[in-house]
This record gives sequence, structure tokens and C-alpha cells, in this order.
Amino acid sequence: MKHKIFNIVLLCFAIPALVLADYTDHRNRKVDSLETVLSSGQALSDDDLVRIYKDLMWGYLQTDGKKSAHYASKARDLSRKHDYLNSEADALRIMGLVAYGGNDYEKALGYFNEALQVTERMCGSDRYEQSDIDDNLSTLYGSLGNLYNMQDKLHLAIHYYQLALPIFEKYGWYESLATLYHNVAELYYCMGNGKEAEKNYYLSLDAALRSKDSLLIALPNKGLGLMYSNGGEYDKAEEYLNTAYEYYSAHKDLENDAYIEVVNALGRRQLHKTHDVAAAEKYAAEVLSRITEDTGAETVAAVYNFCCEIEMDKKNWAKALEYAAKAVDADGEETYDDIGTYVWMTQIYTELGEKEKAKEQVVKIYNGMEQFATMHYQSGISEMEVAYETDKKQSAIDQLKRDRKLMLIVFVLVVIVLLTLVIVFVLLWRVMKQKRKHDVIQAQLSGEIDERIRISRDLHDRLGGLLTAIKLLQEKDSPASGLTDEAIKEMRNVAHHLLPNSLKRSGLRVALRDYCATFRNVSFSFSGEERHIKNEEIVYCIVYELVNNAVKSSGAQHIAVQLLAGDDYTAINVSDNGRGFVVDSNTEGTGLANIKERVVSIGGEMTISSAPGKGTEINIELKHKDND
Repeated sequence: MKHKIFNIVLLCFAIPALVLADYTDHRNRKVDSLETVLSSGQALSDDDLVRIYKDLMWGYLQTDGKKSAHYASKARDLSRKHDYLNSEADALRIMGLVAYGGNDYEKALGYFNEALQVTERMCGSDRYEQSDIDDNLSTLYGSLGNLYNMQDKLHLAIHYYQLALPIFEKYGWYESLATLYHNVAELYYCMGNGKEAEKNYYLSLDAALRSKDSLLIALPNKGLGLMYSNGGEYDKAEEYLNTAYEYYSAHKDLENDAYIEVVNALGRRQLHKTHDVAAAEKYAAEVLSRITEDTGAETVAAVYNFCCEIEMDKKNWAKALEYAAKAVDADGEETYDDIGTYVWMTQIYTELGEKEKAKEQVVKIYNGMEQFATMHYQSGISEMEVAYETDKKQSAIDQLKRDRKLMLIVFVLVVIVLLTLVIVFVLLWRVMKQKRKHDVIQAQLSGEIDERIRISRDLHDRLGGLLTAIKLLQEKDSPASGLTDEAIKEMRNVAHHLLPNSLKRSGLRVALRDYCATFRNVSFSFSGEERHIKNEEIVYCIVYELVNNAVKSSGAQHIAVQLLAGDDYTAINVSDNGRGFVVDSNTEGTGLANIKERVVSIGGEMTISSAPGKGTEINIELKHKDND
């Protein structure tokens, strides 16, 4: 299931990555005359050829990606021959932009990272001005931010956008600042961080007003209007929506999706703030008439959800169900956005007397929340690993800048002491390699705990508030109210067991006992002395994942969890009577291997015993030092 955030409309990056800090107009270059020069047989120097290739790669970028990449490749090869680092980085970025435009994100990432490496070499050379280096870095950071954004790797996208921002501020590039602050705000909004989103929207608006660009001014006004409207703050939303409407209504054919979003929000204000259903229906008719095959799926879904709300307000349940179904089918696949629609469908089916179908929607709500939590947990771990490597590269760039003036002195000192330090360096390298591996695992473990806390809070605060609001609209003791109570209960169970408060209050025994009790076929037993232990949160997450894996994958009828607390050790046993497997390096699985690494990182040992048809038994032993 593709990840999308409920009730949030993310900026569609229709503008190519080069819009971020591309300060030269390349559209009017005379590509035909330049190709005539190349085919004339005229003797040209390599410097002339590099300039012509660069003009052609830019000239064809908007019209013929294949030719643009061809000339960029020639410019890159010739630049390498003469060590023209700036031209080489420029050519690599064009090749990345062409790959990005063709949705080949892996190839684009390779070119962008290669261009960054070339720019790092520029930092160590006196041939290039700092402004040239900053220009390269800002454009590449912007391109990488867009790339990760399109792959739904939101933390990484924000990371690269924020790397570009200080460069734009340094040179007063307000158009780029406005665009990037807006993009960062949209990403924070998608992640549920309204406070950071609001701050960056206002920063974007300030930069846009300085740039005096009407489109850039409209963007943060739209973002703030939609954010306040979706949060029910209709009075705050009105000013921003009206400002955005002035621009998009005058450019509705060029900015159709944005126009629909603004009109849709104005209509929802009429429905929920002024309770003017007739006015809301006029807005709904307008946005429905603007939907085309090119309209974004999330925009279409938002329109149908608005129409569904109108029909529900009129108690026209059959028509409301029709619009709800269209909202779910808007993009052809299930998304996290659909959970809100399933809530409406639960009430609609209840009002229509179709209780079984209403129950099906409750199950979809629960499954959607569980999948959202799992997906964000895995995504957070993956992005954290990439961010760790990214920070190392950025540290290398910063170090090169600081060391340029000292390079000659350092070189002389290194030559003098090189022979003496070789052995020391080798020993230190081995120690640092082991420490780096340990640091990565510790960062992953810390990130896992933080991610569970964030997801738990998001589920409780955002979706819990929505379900509670729906319950208040329903008649007491009605079937719909009962189903909503069930959805609230399931949501709280998921949020609670990600990292329960009882873990800090009462310790590992109570937390594991409560979690196991949520499964019909999982039993829990405890023996020994009850006490808090070191790394309790990590141990809970490990057992949580082992039990979850057994429930989902083992096919077991019974799963037993045993916790034994001794004076100087803690032992955990997770066993099942499922299908089992052959334990070896090939079949142990990436999941179990990752769990074993986490156990080792906190000073424990983990053994696996399993065979086909004989179930699986996993033992974990943690030894405690006297001062733990």
C-alpha cells in the first residue's frame, strides 16, 4: 500500500528540479546553429567543445531529454580529460535531471551523488570561487530533496532541502527560498508536524513577498489556508484561502489542481462553519466540473469526500455512499487517506442498516492503522541509515572548506610523521570501524524508540480526535456509536502497545503481559524477581517484533512467551508450534538477523531452534552488571 497522509494535500512537484537555484535562462539558446558548427568540420579547441556541449545539453533539456543527456555525457567526458570540475559537475547534474524526468530515480541518485563528489573536490582547489561551489551544492541539494520527496522518503527530502536553505539565504535568492520553505512545510504537514509546517509556511510567505512573485505568494497562502481549514480553524483559514483564490481563479486552467483544492476548502468552510448547505453545493458543483483525467488522485479523492460530507449532512445516505466509494477508488489503490473515508462509510452503512458492511469498514480502519504504523517504523529505520551516511558526506564537505588554507602545512606535517603514524593509524582504523558499526546500531535502536513514540502519539492525537468527534455527532447507544467505540478501542490498542506507558511505570513484566493478552493464541508467564532492567524499551521492542512475526508468519495455534528475571540476568523464551524452518545462514532471514544484531548490541545472546513441522523456539539471555 502506497503511503499517503490522511486529509493532507502534498505539493505536486511538477516543476523540474532545476527550478531550485537555476539562475540562467537556457531556453533561447540556438541549438540548431550550434549543431551546425559541430558538423561543419571546423577545427575547435577542447575548451570550445566543452562550451558548445554545455549549451546544447541545457538547450535540449526541456524539449529532448535524450539529446540533452547525450551532450551532457560528452561535456562530462571532455571535462574529466582536462579536470574541469565545475563543468563536470554541471554535466552530471543534467544527466541526473534527465533520469529524474524519466522516473529512473536510482540512476538520477547516482548522477547527483557523483556530482556532489566532484563538488567536494572543488572545495579543495584554489581554482574555484566559493560562489561557484555554493551554486553547485544548492542545486544538487534541491535536486536530491525533490528526488527523495518523489520516493516518499520525507525525512531525507527535508534534510536536503534544509542543506540548501542557508546557501539561498546567504545570497538572497528569495524565489528559491520561498519554494524550498514551502516544500519543507508541505513535508512536515504530511508527517503530522503542524507546528513546523506552520513555521515554514510563514517563512515561505515572507520570502515570496520579498520576491514579488505572484505564484510563489499564492503557494504558502494556499498551504496555510488548507492546513487551518483541515484543522477546523475556519476563521484563520479564510484570509489565506481568499488570497490564494484571487490567484488561482485567474489561472485556473494552468493551475487546475490548486484551484480545485482552494475552492474545495472554501466549500467545506460553508458546510461546517456557516452550515450553508446550498452554498456548499455550489462549490461542490464547481470542483466536480473541473475534474479531468489529468487531475491528481488525492485532489479527486478530496472532492468526492467533500461531496460525501454534503450528502451525509442532508441524510442522503445512498448518494453519500456513492461519493465515498469514488473517493476510495480515486487512485486505484488503498492508501492511508482512505481511513477517513472508511469512517464515513461505517456510519453510512449503519444508517442504511447494513451492519455487516459497517463492520467490514471497521476492520479496514484497524488494518490501515496497523499497516501505517508498521510502514512508518520500517521507513524511519531505512531513512535513518541513509541520513547517517549523508551526514558523513556533509561533514567531509565542511571539513574541506575549513582546511583549504591549511592544506599545504598539513601536507608537510603528514610527510614528516607519516612513517611513524602508519601503525597507529591502522590500529585506530580498526577501533573506529568497530565503533562506527556500534554507533549505527545504537542510532537505529534510538530511532526505533523515537519512531514508536511518534507514531503512537500521531495515532492517538490525530485519528483518535477524529473518531471522538464523529462519536459526538452520533446518537447515544446507536449502532453507529457502538461501531465507533469499537474503532476507538482498536486504535488505542495499536497506539498503546507500540510503546506502553506501563513499561516505565511497572516494568517489562506488566508491559509484555498486557501485549500478549491482546492475542487470542499467545500466553505469557513470568518467574523470578520483578525489577527494572537496563535497555527495557529495546527489550520490549525485540519481544514485540518476535511475537508479531510469529502471529503473522508461523501459522502457529499457540505461542508462548516466558520471562525469567534472575539476580544477574534476564532470560526470554518465545516458542510456537507453527510450521518451523531449517535454521542456517540462508533461511534465518533478514528479520531475525536484524533482531539478533540488536540483542548483541545491548550485550545479550540469542539462539534459534527450529525444524520444519516442529515449530520454533527463540531464547534470549541478557547478563546484568552489578551497577546496571
